[in-house]
Amino acid sequence: MSEIYEITILQLSWDDILFQQVFPFLTLKDCFNFRSVSKLCRELVDCYFTVLKKVNIAPLKSFNSSAFSVLVDNCRNIRHLNLAHCKWLDDNLIVPLFCSNKHLSSVNLSECRGLTSACLQTLIISCRDLRSLKLQNCHWVTVGSVEALTFHQNDLEEIDLTSCWDLGDEALITLLQKFRKLRVLCISNIYSVTDRTMFAIAHYSHSLEHLNVRGCWRIKDEGVRMIGEYCRNLQSLLVNDCHYITERSLGCLRDRVFIDKARYSQYYRELKHPIPILGLNL
Repeated sequence: MSEIYEITILQLSWDDILFQQVFPFLTLKDCFNFRSVSKLCRELVDCYFTVLKKVNIAPLKSFNSSAFSVLVDNCRNIRHLNLAHCKWLDDNLIVPLFCSNKHLSSVNLSECRGLTSACLQTLIISCRDLRSLKLQNCHWVTVGSVEALTFHQNDLEEIDLTSCWDLGDEALITLLQKFRKLRVLCISNIYSVTDRTMFAIAHYSHSLEHLNVRGCWRIKDEGVRMIGEYCRNLQSLLVNDCHYITERSLGCLRDRVFIDKARYSQYYRELKHPIPILGLNL
């Protein structure tokens, strides 16, 4: 009778089986739980982290600086990094990660309010393959950061600068002049933005597919008309709270572009209120 041998998971090929067929189905939390089982499990998970290409910490509310340090010590091949809402994160923690993962393609630092523009400088200089950069509500982003971005990066296709209040037309126009293959641009709630930026988008960003200028109340119909005429690949335009943008510019775009701002007739119908015409309620 042939003998039956018991094989544990740790005896399977790490590179060919576990890292390819098992660990990709585990969450980051699962990996850390498995890592705490034994010294060999710890060695296995740390070895897996060296080949890990996607790190998404945003949904992990209990994640902390100690766990993040484990990633910093081991990760060397991250391509996609999502650190949104990690308010405990600071420059000292994140800068070594940028230095060790030079092929980062997409980075999300939205709502990371403990960071400064210094960490962004390191990311921009060290990681030359950036395609997507999300900095929503990162009020620490400076004009100098944008200048460094345009100097050291070449292939950016998506950028989110929502509520980066230090920026204005000049910085954004410089950005648009450099990155002419932008597909996604979000500059909502940057209150100093005017039609000058919209004209620059129309001139330089013919590949643009999604544009978000919500809350940029200085933008007017003239800017939207230029976008509609020259950005023929545009699929969505978000203009809520842009009070000077009206149906005069939006009407001709609605057949081919999703627009988040309702038509006037629809707006008043939802309010069950008569449409005002020349100041009269008819």
